[in-house]
Amino acid sequence: MKTRALYWGACAALVVAITGCSGDSDERREKTLSASQVCDGTLTTPAADALERIGGTASFTELDGTDGEGNPNSFSVELAAKRLHSKLGGRNECVLYKAGDQSGIYLLKVRFEPTESRPSPESSAKNGKGGDDSASYPIGLYAYTPADSGAYLYFACPTKGPEGDTPYVMASMFSSENQTNPDSTGKDRMAVLNDVSRALAKELGCAAQAELPAEVPDPASG
Repeated sequence: MKTRALYWGACAALVVAITGCSGDSDERREKTLSASQVCDGTLTTPAADALERIGGTASFTELDGTDGEGNPNSFSVELAAKRLHSKLGGRNECVLYKAGDQSGIYLLKVRFEPTESRPSPESSAKNGKGGDDSASYPIGLYAYTPADSGAYLYFACPTKGPEGDTPYVMASMFSSENQTNPDSTGKDRMAVLNDVSRALAKELGCAAQAELPAEVPDPASG
């Protein structure tokens, strides 16, 4: 009888443990946020409106909890700056989902990385950088949106890491086409990426060098 009691006790504990893990996974993005609250509240009204157009919704969720190493999943400008020179998996990213969506597919992800080089606007235009239907924007050092998804923005921002100094930061947005409202535009994506980048540049002390405007202009012609 004692052995049987121990057996059922162990089974019950296992069930609780499994259920608890499942619940924790669901709660990682349970809190509903407005467009102005996501990505550490970095979006101004124009960019928040752009995000609503991108998602076709006014409600979002963001990764919460911690990763396998105990680092926070949620985005903060301070943490993104602090971990800028970490390896890819260790950097702080802003990952957004549409509230209520159960697919597990993110709407968009914003990440930053230091870089020693950046594209030349002139040569990139000649080589069709980002595809023939991409659009470039006169902000930072070089900024463009591919035709269907994502956005890229390079800006001047000298930072120091364990492996040395780097003069630039590359901001990237990855967006899921099957989650994105087809009526949204590349300029909408750039507006969101620009605002989060402006906040990071300020945190890193390079806002003046970065030359990121308060509002994204129309794409450059030609």
